[in-house]
Amino acid sequence: MQIKQPTFPLTPAAFAAALRTGHGRAMQQVASYGPNGFEDEITHACVSCLSYDPQCEAQRAPWLLSIVDRAKLNKKVLQAIEAMADASLPENHRDMSHRSAILKELAGAGSEDARSLLYRSLARLSHTSDVIGADQILALDGVDGLIHVARQLGQWLRTDPDFWVDDYPSEQFDSLTGIEGGLAALEREAAVDSDIANYLACMRKTREGGSASSGRFDTTAYTGAEIVAHVSKNPADQCHWFRRWGAKAASDHLDTVFAALLASEEPEHVKRLLGCFAKKGVPRFDSRLLPWIAHPDEQIRWAAVRAVAPLTHGELRQAAMRLLAAGDLANGVTLLVNNFEASDFAMCAEYLEPLHDADQAHRLVEELLDLCEAHPDAGGSYCLLYVYELSPCSICRKRSLKALIGTNAAPAWVLTEAVHDADPGIRALVAP
Repeated sequence: MQIKQPTFPLTPAAFAAALRTGHGRAMQQVASYGPNGFEDEITHACVSCLSYDPQCEAQRAPWLLSIVDRAKLNKKVLQAIEAMADASLPENHRDMSHRSAILKELAGAGSEDARSLLYRSLARLSHTSDVIGADQILALDGVDGLIHVARQLGQWLRTDPDFWVDDYPSEQFDSLTGIEGGLAALEREAAVDSDIANYLACMRKTREGGSASSGRFDTTAYTGAEIVAHVSKNPADQCHWFRRWGAKAASDHLDTVFAALLASEEPEHVKRLLGCFAKKGVPRFDSRLLPWIAHPDEQIRWAAVRAVAPLTHGELRQAAMRLLAAGDLANGVTLLVNNFEASDFAMCAEYLEPLHDADQAHRLVEELLDLCEAHPDAGGSYCLLYVYELSPCSICRKRSLKALIGTNAAPAWVLTEAVHDADPGIRALVAP
């Protein structure tokens, strides 16, 4: 496929895609053409979280508000958020947190209605201790916001004995302000506010109980023989903790597990034993691993590829070729990192097409980035441009742009567009 410079004005599909990923072309579109009939798409991006991974990616709300300001949609967006708050809809913590972030930006720009709605939106997720809107209130109103949040937490504690709190609000206040005064402010207020006093009492109880055992067992205490036995005796245990064990296990224990892995013909046993080598890789190449690399079960295939990926061996290169030809691009690319030849980037380019599943696309672009970063002078610019254009994740887009700039391969239109990206880290890469 060919990666083309976007053509303005953007089509509705192209504009919606740019809002979803945070590409700067969405801002360019609104700056040059106004909302141009895209008002509903902009509003939707403000009431629904479109980020692939909002926990890791840069906060999207400031960028969206700048688009909203240019499109003069502040009132429409506020009304849409208020309608969502009044509707009886299933809880979606990503959307709720996103709307709180938008309200915080609107309030910071001077909207008292947005500030009022943000305070109204402070809420608990059902049957959890997760609170929506607290961070935004703290960032917006400092000590006053901290007092409001703590008071509400104290009220919830009175009505729900199972509710759990810690000292996060005061620590977050200190982090945001750079001043270690959040807890002291609450202690002063507690003298005249029983709800805040209740919050502080429960918070101290949580802190005192923090030294109690969490129930997490010591994975390093297992020997290799015990790991092998555990797989046979506990068929229902998915053994995700084997990753931790394998990362710290001594080589003789890993050799014991490796021998059992090579001897096993039971797919479920093999899948779990492979987890022991997810971080360090297997001790050495053995042709008995090859069938698992080509196994029809996707999880087994991926576990096997991860386990052998650190190795360099001609048969692994051939396995990579077979995977690529079969359409398993991510696993094929993974095996090429340490089994690379100069023509591999051109070969990969022939296979690359858009992937409609975001998780599959993210897995592929991560592997492509690892390949490009491992071989920066081998002509991987097309693969990097593919990542920049089609990654659902702004973190991967930032990595690809950094690599493109580092090899002087970034097209002019990409550098121009990046100035307007949703991710401030991407904007910083092209800042004058």
